[in-house]
Amino acid sequence: MPPDLSELQAWMQAAILAASGADARAHVRGDNRLTAEDRVDIYARSYRQRLIECLESEYPLLAALAGPTAFTLFAKGYIAAHPSRSYTLYDFGAGFADWLDGARPPGGPQDVGAIPAALARIERAKAEVHRAQGIERREAAWPGIDPAIAELLALAEAKRWWRPDSVRLLALPFDFSEMLASGAPLPPRGEAMLLAVARAGYRVACHPLEPWHYDWLVMLPDDPARAVPHEPRIAGWLPFAAANGLVAAA
Repeated sequence: MPPDLSELQAWMQAAILAASGADARAHVRGDNRLTAEDRVDIYARSYRQRLIECLESEYPLLAALAGPTAFTLFAKGYIAAHPSRSYTLYDFGAGFADWLDGARPPGGPQDVGAIPAALARIERAKAEVHRAQGIERREAAWPGIDPAIAELLALAEAKRWWRPDSVRLLALPFDFSEMLASGAPLPPRGEAMLLAVARAGYRVACHPLEPWHYDWLVMLPDDPARAVPHEPRIAGWLPFAAANGLVAAA
C-alpha cells in the first residue's frame, strides 16, 4: 500500500527543515550513486542555500562588509535558530539583527562585534519602509511651493503633524554615514548615530538626525487623527522633514 501523501509531505518537510536524513530509507529510494540520506541532503542544502541568498539580498551592505565566509556563518546560525515559518520569505529575515546581537561575543555596545547587528537594523528598516503604507497618495504638504514660502507655512499654528508608517527611527551605536552615502562597505565610525529611514515619492532614503529632531519624531503620533502642532525649534527643519516623508500634515 503506498504511503499517505500528506504524511509523506510532512516527513519530507521536517527532514529538510532539520537537515536530517533520519528514516530516509523508509521513504526514499537510494542506489549505488546516492543513498537515501544523500538524496534528502541535496534538498536540505538547496533549501538552506536559498535562504542564505535571501538574507544576502536583504542585507547587501552587511554581506559586503562581513565577506562571504563570515556572512554565510551568520546566515547558517540564524537559519538553524530561526527556521522559516511564514509563507513569505520577507518575514524570514525580520529577526536577523536581534539574532546577531544575541550571538555576538560579550562586550559593550560599541565593540566591533556589535557592528553587524547595528548595520542589519538599518537594512531591515529599509526593507520595512519599502513595504510600509506611505503617504505618496496623499496631497503633498506644499506641492510646487518655493522652500522659503514653505518654511513660512510650516510656522502656521494651524498645521498639525504625525509620523507615517513609512518611517523607522534608529538609535545606533555606530555612525554609518559614509557607508550609507557611498553605498560601499566602509567601516563605521565609533560614534553614536540617530537615523531616520523614510520613503518619499516611492524612494527610500536614510537621514541622519540631530537629537532634537529625533526626540520630536519619536514623540509624534502615528495616527493623523492624533496629530499635534510642531515645536518652535523644529520650524526651520520642518520643510525638509515633510519633503522627505519624515512627517505628514493632518
